[in-house]
Amino acid sequence: MVTSRENPELTPESLASPLLETLNDMAVKYLGLRLVIVFPSQSGMNQIVVGKGNYLADFCKLIQSNKEGAEHCRMCHLMMSQASKTGTDLVKRCHTGVSSLSRLVPGYDPQTNLAILTSCTLVEEKPVTAWNVIKKQGKRFGLDEKKLKKAHQNLHKLDPEKMELAKFIMTLAGDSLKLIIDKLRIESELRKERKRHTPDGIITSFIEAGLKGATLPPLHETGKDIPPAKMTTPFSRSPAASIIDTVSNVVANKPNLPFRLNVIAAACRVTPNHFSYLFHQHHKQCFSEFLTEQRLEMAKRLLKDLTLNVSQVASGAGFRDPGYFARRFKQKNGVSPREWRQRLPLKVP
Repeated sequence: MVTSRENPELTPESLASPLLETLNDMAVKYLGLRLVIVFPSQSGMNQIVVGKGNYLADFCKLIQSNKEGAEHCRMCHLMMSQASKTGTDLVKRCHTGVSSLSRLVPGYDPQTNLAILTSCTLVEEKPVTAWNVIKKQGKRFGLDEKKLKKAHQNLHKLDPEKMELAKFIMTLAGDSLKLIIDKLRIESELRKERKRHTPDGIITSFIEAGLKGATLPPLHETGKDIPPAKMTTPFSRSPAASIIDTVSNVVANKPNLPFRLNVIAAACRVTPNHFSYLFHQHHKQCFSEFLTEQRLEMAKRLLKDLTLNVSQVASGAGFRDPGYFARRFKQKNGVSPREWRQRLPLKVP
């Protein structure tokens, strides 16, 4: 079940489907029509031809042999897709005066229509009226009138029986596209969910929540609840100070997370250099030194748990190298982690 209605990014590769290709082959074989998908992309509305063959009616080839005609065809497809609404007539009038079939894909944002169309066909056109429009367009594009008339006469006609088959194919094609979109949505949500549960995603979530004024969750270490470090005052004076206060709170409460400067800066919507500058201005020390201090404070709390050896304490406090942890701990406290633990007062039950 899809819970998010956010439209996924569409590309020709993501819309490729064996089922759509099979439906296109049926449309070509039994109706003389080719399927076209019109879809929104980052660069605006785009279109792709379904299938790997290069089938195209002579009429369409002639119109598109002219640069202006080809551009009119593309724009016509986009306009027909925008004009398509659920429940409206399947038949749309082409810019040349003939017809095309267009179906809006159900379940997609109507503001940025995704539609399936066919190449040109004849559906109950009045020959004289249609030819007058075609002749006018052909003259505009500089096309040979005799060739254009012959190509128009050779266009496939959709009688009522063939129209039923066309509707069936278009319905299946639209439903197939809907399944593709739903699959893309689910995959997009799964990627976002996995990203949220990576260390970088967790750090970003904590910082963004803090900037919005949310309370940090309690600190959990080695399966036990241990009181968090003293928090600094959040949201003081200026936006810059609020950013540093928030990050400082997150680091003080979760120093064992693998913080990276570029991830922190991105969550704060500033550049890494600017964040470093703001942090030094606020704390009078660089971020890495502040992080190390918070990890050493966490290590002291973990050392009180006698079920943990020194290597486990180092890892639990965010130090990858136990040797480096021991050196920094002694440098800060004047004694090794083991010696510090030995000096802890014994608790009598």
